[in-house]
Amino acid sequence: MIKLICIVKRLPELSYDEFLEHWVNNHARLIKKHANVLSIEKYVQSHAVRSNRAQSDITSLRNMTDVEFDGVAELWYPSMESHLSRKNSPEGTLALAEIITDEKRFVDLSQSRMWYSNEVTVI
Repeated sequence: MIKLICIVKRLPELSYDEFLEHWVNNHARLIKKHANVLSIEKYVQSHAVRSNRAQSDITSLRNMTDVEFDGVAELWYPSMESHLSRKNSPEGTLALAEIITDEKRFVDLSQSRMWYSNEVTVI
């Protein structure tokens, strides 16, 4: 199992509520629509809790810098090989193009981050 983790920052012209509305109601629908074509087995959105006090407490305790991301998306694939072969297929290329076009409507891609990971369950 391989997981793609996306740390997402909204476009500066969008309010947090506008960003969430699009992510939950539009983008999630696109991911569902293309899940089979792209071999996505699971998709989870984690929305930032908008409590500055709690965020400040956890970061100051660890001497960290506050980072203003708006959420995290996680996409699970059966393997890197299946993910790459599906996304590079003609159908996968079209699906990915539609997804990226939509991301540009609500995500500040220059301020967001993505990486692949292997998940290790500890508890």
